[in-house]
Amino acid sequence: MKTAVILAARKEKDCDTPYPLMPFADGICLMDRSLSILRENGYDDIIIVAGFRHNLFDKYASDDVRIIVNRDYEFTASMGSLTLCKDLVKDDFLLVESDTFFESTVVKRLSELNGGNCIAMTEESGSGDECFVETKNGFVTKITKDRHRVRNFEGEMMGVTRISYDTFTWLIHAWENSTNPYLNYEYLLMDVTEALDRPYIKFKNVIWGDVDCKEDFKRLSNGLYRALCRKENPFDEENLRHHLQTIFPGKDVNVAQIEQIGGMSNKNFKITFEGKSYVLRVPGNGSDGMVERTNEEFNATAACELGVNPPIRYFNPSNGIKLADFVENAETLNAATIQRHDNMRKIAKIYQCIHNSHIRLRNEFNIFHEIEKYDRLMECAGATMYAGWEDVRPQVMALENHLNKIGVDLKPCHNDALYENFIKASDGTIYLIDWEYSGMNDSMADFAALFIEAGFEKENEDYILDKYFEGNIPDNAREKILCYQILWDYLWAQWTVIKEAKGDDFGTYGQDRFNRAISNLNTLHSNYRNQDGDSRKKN
Repeated sequence: MKTAVILAARKEKDCDTPYPLMPFADGICLMDRSLSILRENGYDDIIIVAGFRHNLFDKYASDDVRIIVNRDYEFTASMGSLTLCKDLVKDDFLLVESDTFFESTVVKRLSELNGGNCIAMTEESGSGDECFVETKNGFVTKITKDRHRVRNFEGEMMGVTRISYDTFTWLIHAWENSTNPYLNYEYLLMDVTEALDRPYIKFKNVIWGDVDCKEDFKRLSNGLYRALCRKENPFDEENLRHHLQTIFPGKDVNVAQIEQIGGMSNKNFKITFEGKSYVLRVPGNGSDGMVERTNEEFNATAACELGVNPPIRYFNPSNGIKLADFVENAETLNAATIQRHDNMRKIAKIYQCIHNSHIRLRNEFNIFHEIEKYDRLMECAGATMYAGWEDVRPQVMALENHLNKIGVDLKPCHNDALYENFIKASDGTIYLIDWEYSGMNDSMADFAALFIEAGFEKENEDYILDKYFEGNIPDNAREKILCYQILWDYLWAQWTVIKEAKGDDFGTYGQDRFNRAISNLNTLHSNYRNQDGDSRKKN
């Protein structure tokens, strides 16, 4: 398969320049990246269907790229653009939506198929513009953007689809007999094919997204692209095999397969060796001084005994190297999937199991002490906190007395509820991984982290708290959660400037968290505290 069609005619709702042409990092735009990936996979007949600001696409015309223009782009949708290729496409082809950011493995795997159609799908993203997919026996049975029509949320289309030439001719014929100019290709694809003509590949834990607005573009620039850079960053294979030799003394670790699988603060690798799969964790830049590894080892082992953490096979507290069982075919939860009711019920059970257990973790995780520790680490790293921190820090530290008045109840806590730390096995079991920051803390600190990391909707916050407290949510729970949200945001803003002083790049991540801490301080003062500083919910 050598032909690809890139649909790029759409008019942007909030921007005068097509998002596929806007540089998001190092002068690279989505169109540059898509063309590069296609060429790397052997595509030498690429058709770009432009429309809005079509003259801006002319620079891409070359021996292997043709530009055609949908002059009716304002009055048609994706099928109106695709039909313009009817005299140019002569074989199976890859359809790519120009506003989509994806890993190269998506194109590679679709291109390796022997023939026929294939839909690329992945976990629900929560973007608000999802094209939901339902499947049965390996084939797509439903595609819809209406979540009320979805019985099981199995995932969403990624905007990269393999289409056979026969199916293309059916699409063109159906379009020519249609009276709706706003028809999208994916819905017509469902009309002209049987289920057996709609196989799919579900890409788990892949970094991807689409850009429909300024907020999406910011997420691409500051989040998705940097996450992909960390995932694709070349690793020192010799050093990794040295670690493996220490873990497996006397064995030939040169035959082990190593695959980098990402990580925000650490580097994680899938290790396949002697018929088993593991995750090797290597601490990232600036981790020294942030994490007490002997505490992590003790606490993570306790979590394994509770059954909420996959078994750990090796842990070196002197350097933080860890080897744990790899959960096969697992789904890493994201901001959308973590807020599904079935997953929230399971997470509530996990937190009940941890918080109500009688284990005593090795340390207390006192956020105020951590802030003071990070102050010292910032000074050592030559890091500078964000503008205005001198006024914000005293307000943040004053929350210690405020929380003590409300009442702090120390329980075993995870303290790092990134949604990526929740992984779902194929049997539905959810594990909570990465216990670096665990310790005794107030249980509401865990919920505070969960809510801000995943951007929980208010009704979903209510739902999971109701399940956790079994219908009896304490009066002070919301206030405590807000206090801990402020503390987490301030602490992780410090964490970011330290990491970046050591060479990492997190975009606006730290600044955004710092700004949110300020906003939530204002909310706290407005809603919960009177002029004397007493805690009292204002009506």
